[in-house]
Order: sequence, then structure tokens, then C-alpha cells
Amino acid sequence: MVSVLLISHGILADGMRETAKVFFGPEIDGFDSLCLETTETAESYRDKLIAKVDEMDQGEGVIIVCDLLGGTPCNQCVFLDQSKVKVITGMSLPMVMELLAMRSPDMDLDEFVETIKGSIVNFSRMLEEKKAKKRERRRPAAE
Repeated sequence: MVSVLLISHGILADGMRETAKVFFGPEIDGFDSLCLETTETAESYRDKLIAKVDEMDQGEGVIIVCDLLGGTPCNQCVFLDQSKVKVITGMSLPMVMELLAMRSPDMDLDEFVETIKGSIVNFSRMLEEKKAKKRERRRPAAE
């Protein structure tokens, strides 16, 4: 099975991991997080990241989900064995949940990213549009 590693500044990745357990149960195989602490150097984080990927790789690689493109956690991924990892950024709970549900070593991450973009919605606008449609249906027909 391909593993999934969440990485972030602060405790975001740990929070995402814990929240995913609400939906997938307390034990999720091949799933972990690694957070960059405010007192940590990029180099020490890199060492921990390399060790975590080596620990998690069960032979089918690791998909790494980063919080922020260009941030230290993401940037340290350039030092990883690229034959073992695939990296995506812009971590969100819908992204993590979908990835856990459909992960596979040969999944097309470009297709996955396009699919997950649909989870970004202006909910307020959607509600207004639904209310407007409801009002339209209630109007009496013109005589």
C-alpha cells in the first residue's frame, strides 16, 4: 500500500491526521504526520522527514501532502528520493480524506488535484442561489 504523510508548519498536519481518524477510525495504516516546530531548523526537519519517509515506505512509495507551496516543509521534499515520493501541496481536509479513500501507487496526482478542486466552494453564494431558485418556484404564475 502507498503511504500518506502530511507535513506542515505548526500542528496543522497533526490536526488533519487526528480529524481523519474521526472518519476512518483510530488506526489508519500507512498514514502519519510530521510538523515543523517553530524552534526547528530546516536541516533538522529535513533529517526527520527523510527518516519518516524511509520508515513509512512499504515498497509502494509515499504520497506527501504539504500545507504550503514554497514553505520549509515542502521545500525539504527536494532532498527526498524522488523515486519513492509524490508531493502535492495545498492541504485541506477534503483532500486528505479523498486521498486516503483512493490512494494507490499508480494514481494520477494531476487528475486527483483537478478532482479535489471541486471541494472548494463559495458556500454563501451557493445558499443564495438555492434561496433564489426556491423563491422563483413559489411565485404564482402570471395570469
